[in-house]
Amino acid sequence: MRLLWLLWLYAAVSPEQAALERISAESMRGNLSFLASDALEGRATPSRGLDIAAEFIASRFRAAGLEPIAGSYFQDASFVNVNQSMKGFRLRVAADGGELELPAGDVNVRSLKAIDVDNVPVVEFAGDDIQGKVVAGESAALARLRESRPALILLIHGAGRGGELSWQSDVAETEIPVIDIFSEGVEEALREKREMTISLHVEAPEVRQTKLENVLGLLRGSDETLRNEYVVVSAHYDHLGVQNGLVYDGANDNGSGVVSVIEMARALARMETHPKRSIVFAAFFGEEEGLFGSRYFVRHPPFPLKQTVANINLEQMGRTDEADGAEVGAYAFTGPSFSNLPSLMAAAARTQGVKIYNKRGANGFFDRSDNYPFAEAGVVAHTVVVAFEYPDYHAPGDKWEKIDYANMAKVDRAVAAGVVRIADAAERPKWSEIRETEAWRRPAR
Repeated sequence: MRLLWLLWLYAAVSPEQAALERISAESMRGNLSFLASDALEGRATPSRGLDIAAEFIASRFRAAGLEPIAGSYFQDASFVNVNQSMKGFRLRVAADGGELELPAGDVNVRSLKAIDVDNVPVVEFAGDDIQGKVVAGESAALARLRESRPALILLIHGAGRGGELSWQSDVAETEIPVIDIFSEGVEEALREKREMTISLHVEAPEVRQTKLENVLGLLRGSDETLRNEYVVVSAHYDHLGVQNGLVYDGANDNGSGVVSVIEMARALARMETHPKRSIVFAAFFGEEEGLFGSRYFVRHPPFPLKQTVANINLEQMGRTDEADGAEVGAYAFTGPSFSNLPSLMAAAARTQGVKIYNKRGANGFFDRSDNYPFAEAGVVAHTVVVAFEYPDYHAPGDKWEKIDYANMAKVDRAVAAGVVRIADAAERPKWSEIRETEAWRRPAR
């Protein structure tokens, strides 16, 4: 009788649930104890430790049976590290007879070459032909400004502070120089549509080119039509490196997200019948520096973004000691009211005994991780978090020994169940009306 009961129980477990049960706390402990070890020196962008982490993640994707994309598990990105010289810097803006001489501390320069212009007219961006001209506009319009091919872009801010001398960027984003100007006077002149001219001298910076890598693996969908649509499951694999002789290992932020992506990939790849849509598992570089890897992916997608139905991004999955109170057997979304994806995944989470909780101010976290470039491009995208604010955040104490692996495995099963539900659903997730009305956008840089 006992044997018959066991056979019945085995048959009653669905293939999907059997796959989810393969998500292993011990497997993640092993992976994270390497990724968040001092040997990787905090995985700064760029660094030797980051490169080693990328190779390790790719090896786990291979072992899981994921396919490479375009023949590789790596999406190579050309980046520059720039140290800007402000020696001899001069910036004067003239408007209707008045002049403003702006100090170096009121600007940020984004240029790979010297700039020397004298009394050149400044045009306001209004969708007109601005090719080859000096154009002034707002940060939110930066992408459209670049597409219009001006000679120089001035981003005008009424508040804030400049003076950044070191920066990194995708090489493709540096072809047209960009100057951030923090001046209420210049902003007022732009707002009042006064005629302006600019005189500017900037010396060429010191430039070092580097190669960075997103790590990608494909679980091809089982449906002949829907396999050409994609769900992207992501996490960033960089952290803060070594500072003042201390290694910032970044176990929870965001080694926990990376090992969760690896473990979900390993489990779902063993399903006899894959989900209907294809799933791309991604580890992004440079999140801590400004969402660099995810921005690169969105600007250079390996498949058309219109075929991407959702991005589910994982952050800080391993600690339960949330500042608002312990969160065990639960996770939350950033921007939970912006689409119906959270409610779709919540239904799947309940089947795993996991609840979705609402973090106070969760909408305010929406632009702070790698979901945001996808959202800017129109893809429904949210970040999943267990603990938003916890002890050791961005501190040397964020160690792999402090992770609650059993809870992470339970939550990961719930998230993976939600990923399968999105991949199998007849309809795509949809943005809600509130996403169009709330001020969820942050200035682009």
